[in-house]
Amino acid sequence: MILRSYLFSQFSGSYQQYTSDQSENFLKQLCKNCCTDNQIAIHRDGNLMYYAYVYKKSASEIYGLCIVCGEICLNLKWLYEFLQSTLEALANRGILFCYDESGKIRKNIDSFSSEAAEVDSVFREMQENVNGRQSYWGNLPPEDFSVSMDSKISLAFNEDDKNKITAAIRHYHNVIVTMDNVIPSSFSRTVERLNSEKGQLQEEKEALKKEIESLSQQKKQYRWVFILFIAVIVSLVGLYSLNNSISDMNTCIAQLQDTLSNKRDSIRQQNIQIQELSADIVSCRDSLRTFESKFLSVKDIFPIHITNIEIGNIYHNGEIETDYGNMIYSSHTMYLQPKITYVGINTGCSVDLKIKWYMPNGLIKTGNSSPSGYSQQESLYVYSGSNSKILSGWGNTTKGHWIKGEYRIEIWYENVCLNSKAFTIY
Repeated sequence: MILRSYLFSQFSGSYQQYTSDQSENFLKQLCKNCCTDNQIAIHRDGNLMYYAYVYKKSASEIYGLCIVCGEICLNLKWLYEFLQSTLEALANRGILFCYDESGKIRKNIDSFSSEAAEVDSVFREMQENVNGRQSYWGNLPPEDFSVSMDSKISLAFNEDDKNKITAAIRHYHNVIVTMDNVIPSSFSRTVERLNSEKGQLQEEKEALKKEIESLSQQKKQYRWVFILFIAVIVSLVGLYSLNNSISDMNTCIAQLQDTLSNKRDSIRQQNIQIQELSADIVSCRDSLRTFESKFLSVKDIFPIHITNIEIGNIYHNGEIETDYGNMIYSSHTMYLQPKITYVGINTGCSVDLKIKWYMPNGLIKTGNSSPSGYSQQESLYVYSGSNSKILSGWGNTTKGHWIKGEYRIEIWYENVCLNSKAFTIY
């Protein structure tokens, strides 16, 4: 039911989001629109609904969770409490967030991407929780296309008048709902109680400190007697240690002589190992020369090693409608453009790549300029190391050019298919 999930923060003007995509501008504006931390923001983008919970620690420090669905939530109170409890659970884990001394949530890492596995695990848990409550979701109301994408309204949540929020979603693309009777987390209440107890303990500490100072004054008269006693003890210990030091010195010399003999034996063994390693190095060099000879014979057949192919949906001017690797919808399609990631093998030269676009009916898509048996051809200059290259797109300027179905793209060099990728247009 959840199509995408986001975790975002804004601290002292610096904004951060995981995962990062075209929703960034909306979520940044959301941080500005929300005035308190008892609000849930709703944004409609066509058939997608964004539900975001914003935790506002201060005017300059904001954190939040956002889910993207293809349905409308019928139980907004549950969704608010679910997102709020999820953020509190993250603080209890202590990896992405934690609690400060006042019981407020704060960020515990510099970058969400540094703990990507933890974030992805949280997103999966959210997915399972939402999928278990299908009765809380319903079909989207019809969209009013005359309404501006910037339209906004703020409402107070009323349990007895849920239809007001549904109507607002139909006539506004941005709805800010303020939830009443927000209950602070149990951790916050515990911290407040501990702070009160801390104040009482501080007062008791001051009283004990004064009592200790009073006792310290009484002990000063015995200090010099104690120091003299310690000096006598130290002198006696020093005399005893001096008598034993000569015997210990002789024992130490004998041990050092044994150690020196052992070190000499170790050096002889290491010299033998050095000779054996030198022979291994010669063998490795011979193996390397053999590998390089085989590599030279292969690079003419495989000039590059394609490790990944992603498809993006692009406007005619190159602007991205759907980013590479994201879900592509038929109603939005224009130019489909492949982006490849490759490792250069036959570097420092240009190679001609040929591309096959397979339609859902199994036929290869071709045009007037298509080479025989292929959809298109493109020249690529091969660089060393790992690189990425955006190839030419296929389509036209009218949205909806590509029908729904299963597609496949293959990239060929000479008579060898370097890589392929199957993808779906929804």
